[in-house]
Amino acid sequence: MVNPEIMAVVASGHNFKTIAVNIYIYIKQYINKMGIKSFFCGKRIDVPEDVKKELIPGEKVLHAVRQARIEQPITPDAIIVTTERVMIRRPKLFGFTASNKDFRYSDMGNVIVHKGVLNSTIRVKMRFLSDDLMLRAIPNSEAPAISSTIQEGIDGRFEGMDGEGSKTYRTPRMETERGSSNEDLLKILKLRYVKGEITREEYERMKRDIME
Repeated sequence: MVNPEIMAVVASGHNFKTIAVNIYIYIKQYINKMGIKSFFCGKRIDVPEDVKKELIPGEKVLHAVRQARIEQPITPDAIIVTTERVMIRRPKLFGFTASNKDFRYSDMGNVIVHKGVLNSTIRVKMRFLSDDLMLRAIPNSEAPAISSTIQEGIDGRFEGMDGEGSKTYRTPRMETERGSSNEDLLKILKLRYVKGEITREEYERMKRDIME
């Protein structure tokens, strides 16, 4: 059934822009009224327990959101942004288990927000990977703050905020992880060079960046 208020606007001879704005407002009001906003827009969530267990000493969670179900109807991803990284928690087996994948700020280049009518997508350019990191279907209300936090992480503004406990923890463990990560990046870089995706000069330059 068509909303009487919209019919009144059409009958009054208002221009298309006015009609479109009123339809948009009506749709948002309907979504809120029916309690299905999170299906289309995503929502803020509490930090999952398994994610809390993966945090290193001093690491703080700054944002936690769930994708809109319109992107993945049954098991939408959770996106966790911390002072150290961006984590994507992907539920499996209808939510009984989950896998966590993280992306370090040191591997990121820049961040761009694409705002839609109901939700937003954040595109993060990765320095050593051919594919960008896409954070899709997140709430419009949260997207600006999340993108700003990621940019701050890229700029190194969270360095030194973790405290001495984090530094002590990282000394033996994080250096090993960083070495393993560098080896993986070098393998990917070499593969891109072999495929002809990058030139010899680009290969050597990015190789030096990884090794530094």
